Amino acid sequence: MATISLCMIVKNEESVLKKCLSSCKNLFDEIIIVDTGSDDSTKCIAKMFTDKIFDFKWENDFSKARNFAFSKATCDYIMWLDADDVIPKKSLTKLLDLKNFLSKDVYMLKYNIAFANNKPTFSYYRERIMKNCNKAFWQGAVHECITPFGEVERLNIAIDHKKTINTQSDRNLKIYENLLKNRPLFPREQYYYGRELYDHKKFSSCVKVLKNFVNSKNGWVENVIDALFLISNCYQFLNKEEKQFDSLIETFKYDSPRANICCKLGDINLKNKKYTQAIDWYKIAIKCEDVSLKGGFVESFYYNYYPYLQLCYCFFCLNDIKNAEKYNNLAGKIYKSDIYLNNKNYFENL
Repeated sequence: MATISLCMIVKNEESVLKKCLSSCKNLFDEIIIVDTGSDDSTKCIAKMFTDKIFDFKWENDFSKARNFAFSKATCDYIMWLDADDVIPKKSLTKLLDLKNFLSKDVYMLKYNIAFANNKPTFSYYRERIMKNCNKAFWQGAVHECITPFGEVERLNIAIDHKKTINTQSDRNLKIYENLLKNRPLFPREQYYYGRELYDHKKFSSCVKVLKNFVNSKNGWVENVIDALFLISNCYQFLNKEEKQFDSLIETFKYDSPRANICCKLGDINLKNKKYTQAIDWYKIAIKCEDVSLKGGFVESFYYNYYPYLQLCYCFFCLNDIKNAEKYNNLAGKIYKSDIYLNNKNYFENL
């Protein structure tokens, strides 16, 4: 049986750290906690689970902190978690079994980062478990990653990101702005800098940065498609519908249609009361391939719940009540939202 080190970097995580470590303590042969400057009870909580606690002076560089944590690992494999991550019981059972068969260099696990009705709505795969070797090296000051190496396997095992605070910090944005003072950003950095600008509602700046990223021709295809999707959203907020439409269509140059792209194209037609055209796009969205295994971001509601609700409305506008009710019922099987319940009540009382 292989051994696994858990390596974490933390700062002021007293509200979540105990829940995280309690969910997974039985999986690991050692737990390494690197504190980057806590002034709460984070380290006291960590001492309940491990004596391998180290201090690291924060340098506005996540990779430096994570590489320091990895340098302390002594087991065959290393796994990382953030303090607001939780390993569900089902996933823990699978990971305990996996310890008997670990042989690949890198294992990619699903990362669920948003939820509705206790079901994940936004997921993607991350490099999560890797052999303890010099290739397991973090890169990037923020939105850091390890480039997968050797034999890589994707497993249908999920880690849940249970973020408790939704305030939008400008920490990452400032890190990118400081980097820009010294050098141009690499393509991956450009992409994530654009995402930060988008999250901070700096839509014109986001368009400029992400267009440069797309035009560089050096970006990973999944990031390029997502960049064009974000550009289209920016144009929507800037009331530039034609450019919004063109950005969405441009994604088809790179790969097969994505559900979120088709839904947005449906929305444009719906806004303009082109109901039959909107219906076509929403139906394509329902049939789109799940791209999570390709490594892309997947907002699952674009594959079912959202297009079902939009189809309900389109058919209602066309006075096709039978199909409107049909698609509302399909939406309700995914998520019993207030919108679904209100529609259901309406149809029942016709």
